[in-house]
Amino acid sequence: MDHFLKLLPKLTPQLRKGDCGKIAVIGGSLEYTGAPYYAASSISRLGADLIHVFCTPDAAPVIKGYSPDLIVHPGMSAASILPKLPRMDAIIIGPGLGRNPSLWPLLQELFQYVKKEEVPFVIDGDGLWFVSEHIEHFPRQMVTTVLTPNIVEFSRLCKSALGEEDVLKIKNNSQIQHLAAELSRKMDVTIYMKGEVDLVVTPNGEVSKCSTDSSLRRCGGQGDVTAGSLGLFLFWAKKNPGNDWTSAHHEAGISSSWLVRTAGRRAFEKHGRSMNTPMLLDEIPKLVRDVETREMKDIVHTDSSKH
Repeated sequence: MDHFLKLLPKLTPQLRKGDCGKIAVIGGSLEYTGAPYYAASSISRLGADLIHVFCTPDAAPVIKGYSPDLIVHPGMSAASILPKLPRMDAIIIGPGLGRNPSLWPLLQELFQYVKKEEVPFVIDGDGLWFVSEHIEHFPRQMVTTVLTPNIVEFSRLCKSALGEEDVLKIKNNSQIQHLAAELSRKMDVTIYMKGEVDLVVTPNGEVSKCSTDSSLRRCGGQGDVTAGSLGLFLFWAKKNPGNDWTSAHHEAGISSSWLVRTAGRRAFEKHGRSMNTPMLLDEIPKLVRDVETREMKDIVHTDSSKH
């Protein structure tokens, strides 16, 4: 909670539209329209000012229909997306992206843009699948970048980058943490490993953990909320004086983990096994207000170490 409260921008009359964040979500396809909406909606409910969703043309009308708050751009080519990115404070790619091979050139140009401009960057969902499939072409020194795998996506990355074949069979949390540290060093990016305990591992070996109680219901969409909130938190964290990228990644990662776990648990307490991701999203404004007014009774479990 302390990390989260530290990142929240102070709202003053002097703020202008855009000061609290202009965020891009790149994802959304004919089959997957909910994922980019969940990512974008989490950003909106946390207080970002402008949220842009870049998606396939057939997904755009559907996503537009979900919320008038979102600015939706149809078209998934580098030529249509990259010219708009200089206005963005953070970029999230992957929610609902799909695995059409024609998207790979977009990712390649996006990687080079992010590396050059050092904009906060989150790779989630099918974005991770493309990275695993083209691991030899993933650039190093992507200092702003966080990968957000679940255990299946993590196992795929470990197989591609480290040659580890049986990661899904590993049940020991210490072994998973060791592999996450190795993967972070090998790929030279931060790994946000989602699981029973969420891990944030940076290439220098620093490890932060969040084991705050979460929802027992593992419905689809919670990872998209993580990706969206993390992108916004990275922008806010890097704005704090004195924060380098390592510090920003740990602060943003723990804040995102605590937010999603706590909101999910609150939703599950109310709705039980009927709980879904829109119910989790509905808890975010209440959670933010509780933090700001210090009316929190939730228990926070975090830990940091050096691997």
